[in-house]
Amino acid sequence: MREREPIFNLPPVIVVLLAILTLIQVVRGMIPPELDGAIVATFGFTPARVAFLFDQKAVLQHLNEIAGQSEVQAQIGAFFLTYASPSWLWFTPLSYAFLHGGATHLVFNGIWLAAFGSPVARRFGTARFLLLGGLGAVVGAAAYLAAHPLELAPMIGASAAISAYMGAAARFVFPLRGPYRAETAFEAPMQSVGDMLASVQTMAFVAFWFLSNLLIGLGGQTLGFSQAPIAWQAHIGGFAAGLFLAPIFDQRRKK
Repeated sequence: MREREPIFNLPPVIVVLLAILTLIQVVRGMIPPELDGAIVATFGFTPARVAFLFDQKAVLQHLNEIAGQSEVQAQIGAFFLTYASPSWLWFTPLSYAFLHGGATHLVFNGIWLAAFGSPVARRFGTARFLLLGGLGAVVGAAAYLAAHPLELAPMIGASAAISAYMGAAARFVFPLRGPYRAETAFEAPMQSVGDMLASVQTMAFVAFWFLSNLLIGLGGQTLGFSQAPIAWQAHIGGFAAGLFLAPIFDQRRKK
């Protein structure tokens, strides 16, 4: 008699990441808001902190413009700009991915991490998987910085890293021929760009992903998805990183 497969068969690295992200969120929920704000200011990615290194005048002018509209918002912006030591700044393009805006944010990211990170982790191996996620977070931060160089609100969340896993998964989880089989998707050949363009399944997934991110990013607050603007530029940066770097990280490429 065939042994039944467990419903949830996640790679150990996914389980560990989910546990770490959950633990961080639980601890943040237990500490005073002032301390939590300090953590976000220190480890969140604030584009204006980077811009301040190169163009202090532009950042201060932007802060003055905010003060003209709301003194409270200006004080909050100044806090995120100046609270943390500049030496911590270089960790923030990665550290922001370990913080989330609430339980809902964490749950959604956890679901996508489990769904798309699992086949990538199985195929790439733990070390390559983690490195790709880290690069996705960094590229996502760079994309957000390019789009909003004077933004004073910290960006947090693992969405850019998870988007990198989605981009990488798009290169192999959709078969070139035959039906989709989840249990063997991570063993399928890595698609070339030409293969992807010719695959209806792959292109439909990529198109849906980009469209949904643009719609949610541009109208997330209006539609009630989020109380804060969604950094869709970071998602796209991470997705592009995973999509184009996947062949480099593929440990099956020589098999």
